[in-house]
Amino acid sequence: MFNQSYQQIQFDKQIIALCTNYPCPRCSGMLEPYGLTETFQCNSCDRNYVPLHGGRLLHPANRMGLKIAPTFWWDGLRWHWAGTTATAKQLVSIVGAFFVPLVALNCALSLNLWTDKPDWCSPVLLTAIFGLLTIQLIYLMCWDFDFLTKKKT
Repeated sequence: MFNQSYQQIQFDKQIIALCTNYPCPRCSGMLEPYGLTETFQCNSCDRNYVPLHGGRLLHPANRMGLKIAPTFWWDGLRWHWAGTTATAKQLVSIVGAFFVPLVALNCALSLNLWTDKPDWCSPVLLTAIFGLLTIQLIYLMCWDFDFLTKKKT
């Protein structure tokens, strides 16, 4: 009744050819080979990518600094998320930047440094609000956003 070959679809990482155009993984543009370099440039968002790891993963071509950008792999039809460019040092500093302020807040609350606080300011509520604000600040500082790139109209 069912053809078994249609149910066993496997996606294999294919080598990204430097002489081929691909759809951009971040916008609706096209990745085109950029000059005589081994990079691709999107004709819509002007992002530059370079295939690494034997041409199997697509990484951002420019140094991101503190920013963390996603990497992708190609299956012949579409891009798949392969991880990020985050290093172990960046991950440790992000975790530290999240937990150190929360620990400091809880120490200040347990030592009653804020004596005339309102009754509705419980330690659990303040920790949750402060944690959400901290994680949002870390996200805005460290993640590479689509809206930061130049859009051609």
